[in-house]
Amino acid sequence: MDKSDNIIKKSFISAILFTVIVIIVFYFIFKDNSYKEIYSSVIDANKLFLIIAILCMSAFSICEALNIKTALNLFKVKISFKRSYKYALAGFFVAGITPSATGGDPMQLYLMSRDDIKISHGALTLLLKLLSFQFNQIVIAVLGFFLYRKMLLTSLGNLKYIIFLGAFLNILVGVLYFLIIFFKPIVVYLMELLSKLLHKLHLKKADSIINKLNSLVLEYSKASIVIKKNKKVLLKIFLTTFIQVILFYSIPYFVYLAFGLRDYTIIRFIALQSVLYISVSSLPFPGAVGVSEAAFMKIYKNMFPVAILGSAMVITRFINFYIFIVYSGLSLMYFILKDNLKTNNKR
Repeated sequence: MDKSDNIIKKSFISAILFTVIVIIVFYFIFKDNSYKEIYSSVIDANKLFLIIAILCMSAFSICEALNIKTALNLFKVKISFKRSYKYALAGFFVAGITPSATGGDPMQLYLMSRDDIKISHGALTLLLKLLSFQFNQIVIAVLGFFLYRKMLLTSLGNLKYIIFLGAFLNILVGVLYFLIIFFKPIVVYLMELLSKLLHKLHLKKADSIINKLNSLVLEYSKASIVIKKNKKVLLKIFLTTFIQVILFYSIPYFVYLAFGLRDYTIIRFIALQSVLYISVSSLPFPGAVGVSEAAFMKIYKNMFPVAILGSAMVITRFINFYIFIVYSGLSLMYFILKDNLKTNNKR
């Protein structure tokens, strides 16, 4: 079995696991919130604000596609927006159905290689995009936490420990990316310490692990060269990502407005949603399904009336995740079938 078949097989297995988890989560959601209540809430809600929320989610994927296109241009790879949009949708879908969103980048890299884009160029493109996203989400989440830390700690209860774990993992990954790219000597020193530790523990795969990590550090070092030579382009990617993240975090606010509520500002919603997202995105649950819903009910319980809190959570999660997972999954299937048909016709 080659690498591409392996990626598709893992994605298929992840899709089945994801579906099972979603069914279980929805069972518990609708056990406490009837279909009729949620349907009634959607009917009564202001449709304009729901449409704006959906447009925010659509713009999220467009920003992703623009960043991929911009980053590939650094390596003289000229692609259409349609192709970069295909990579963006593929990344969202596979990341959404795999634990800790680990499958998105390999699927994007696989599709790029099918389109005759060099693996090295594709990998560095995804790295620049990831670095920008990590930076933006960490900065906004840290600011959001300090702005509303008392309210967050009080409302989360025991769930705060899971939230802290997820946030710590995400920030740790972001710091490691930053060190690898801008402070390579520190990382090399840490790698030497890790190598000594693994060998002292007599792990059979110690050399294999170290070799893979060395390869990763080398790849990231190449990215630092690209960044230093193209600071203006990198700034453009960072600004696009900032807009992307803000639009994504604004979705609960527009759902809030759709219910006719006006007590809290968009700043509060962006701050809280940033903390929620950074906390759950790195946890080993496909799409953070279950944890996201539980965290939403905790964080927003004082902002939505109790009678509509469950409906607000379901509507928000459908707009910023479930509907788009279906859309991106069907789009990915269409793109792959179309590419295969084109290849067969050439043959």
